[in-house]
Amino acid sequence: MGQDKNRVFVSYVSDNSDDVHRICEVFFKNGIEYWLDRDKIEPGKIWKQAIRDAIGKGAFFLACFSDEYEKRRQTYMNEELLLGVEILRSKPYNSGWLIPIKLSPCQVPQLDIGAGKTLQDLQYLCFYEEWEREMERLIDFIKREEPAIQMGSNKEYFEKEYTYRGLKSLIENGSGAGFHNADMGHPVYRLGASDASLEMLKDWEYADSPEKSLLYKVLWQLSKELKEAGIEELRYIWWYDFSEWRDFCKFVIGIYDKKRKTH
Repeated sequence: MGQDKNRVFVSYVSDNSDDVHRICEVFFKNGIEYWLDRDKIEPGKIWKQAIRDAIGKGAFFLACFSDEYEKRRQTYMNEELLLGVEILRSKPYNSGWLIPIKLSPCQVPQLDIGAGKTLQDLQYLCFYEEWEREMERLIDFIKREEPAIQMGSNKEYFEKEYTYRGLKSLIENGSGAGFHNADMGHPVYRLGASDASLEMLKDWEYADSPEKSLLYKVLWQLSKELKEAGIEELRYIWWYDFSEWRDFCKFVIGIYDKKRKTH
């Protein structure tokens, strides 16, 4: 089944219709075809099959999460998500096909997407905090041209990106792997995130630091090399620049605090 470039299937609950229509208006202005279940299913069609066909043909699956979605005990959006996850599992690694967005403060559901990952492991766009910026990122990502460096055609580049994403996922799983201070609430990283003097960090006998953290040093090097290869121009939603110790610390603390709040 072929895919249509710049086509998006939009999954949402009816309570968020206004926000979704706002997004779709921008899609229309940018020449992006979108598919909404309400106005695309023809009379007499089996809705599940119609949605499956639309998802399968769509170049992207946009999952719109919100407080209203969380409060729903039953919603057809869950059916769409299950179909979306089923298709996601069949796609290549790093497809970027399913894009979660948050329309209001909420949690992305922990749907299993395979390989020990859930939907929560996918980078989401936070529309309720920075609507215009996140909308721009979404449009750029959907409309971007194929990378100048093709996956598989440049083995060295592919290996660097694969390693980078694997190490980034190590942090995102929140297990504390690779951090000496994880069991103490990351005190050293909190200092680093607050622009603390690196000299102060060196006084910590067992603390991680830019010189001692192997995880940081590898991510720093990979970030530098991927930036030189032009990765920032591709506007990947999973990209994060680890070339500064302060930014590395902020990322670590963000993951730690998020995991602590959910337990």
